[in-house]
Amino acid sequence: MNSFDIGKWVVKLINTSRSYFDLLEFVFDEDAFSTYTRKKSIYRSSPEHIGLIEVIDSVHKEYFTREIQDGIEHAIQNYSNQMIVILATYIETIHSEFFQSLFSNNNMLIYDYASTNNDHNGYIKLNFIFDADSKEEIINNLITIAKKNILNGSLRKINERIFKITKYQIDQQLIDSIQSDILDKRNAIVHESIASMIRKEDIDYYFELTEKYLFELGKACKKSGASCIDQSGWLETT
Repeated sequence: MNSFDIGKWVVKLINTSRSYFDLLEFVFDEDAFSTYTRKKSIYRSSPEHIGLIEVIDSVHKEYFTREIQDGIEHAIQNYSNQMIVILATYIETIHSEFFQSLFSNNNMLIYDYASTNNDHNGYIKLNFIFDADSKEEIINNLITIAKKNILNGSLRKINERIFKITKYQIDQQLIDSIQSDILDKRNAIVHESIASMIRKEDIDYYFELTEKYLFELGKACKKSGASCIDQSGWLETT
C-alpha cells in the first residue's frame, strides 16, 4: 500500500530552504565579497589594447565592484524566482502522493474521477481493460487517470474535492495564500517570463505556507483512513 510520507517532505523542505538561505548568507557576506572581487578580472577594450585588468588595481574599482554586485543580485533574484517554481512543483508532487495514498487505500474513491470521457464518471474504454496484464495494472492505471482529473483546476477546486473525499476542511485563507503567492506567481514566471522582486522574508513565508499545507493534507489523509507516515509526530504538534 502506498503511504503519504510527511517526514520525507518535511526533510526536503528543510534541506531546500537551508541551501537557499546559506547561499544568501555567503553571497552577501562583505568579507566573502571583498575576497571575490580581489580575484576578479574585467575585460578592457580600447583602440590600442584589448585585455584583462584586475579589479583591485583599477582606477575604476568602485564602478567594476558595483557591476559585479549588480550581477550577483540579479542572479539571486533569478534564483529566488526559481524557488517559487520549485515550491509549486513540490506542491504538485505532494498532491500526487496524497491522492495515491487515498486511492490505493480505497479503490472505490476512483469512480468519480477515473474516466476517459468527461461526460460520464467511471467511463473507461474496453481496450483499457483488455490491454492490461493484471487487475493490479488496471487499478494503477485508473489511479493515474483519477489523479490527473482530480488535480485539474485551481487549488480551491482541488480542495473542494479533497473535502468531498476526506470530510476534512483545510483553511480557506491558507489555500488562497498558496494560490496567489506561489501557484499564480509560478505561472507568471514560467508561462509569461514575469519575474517578481522577491525578498528572503518572502521565500521564508512561502516555505512556511507549503509546510502548513503539507500538514493539513496529512491530517486529511489520516481522517480518511488512508496510510500516512508521521514518525516524528509533526501532525500532533501543529
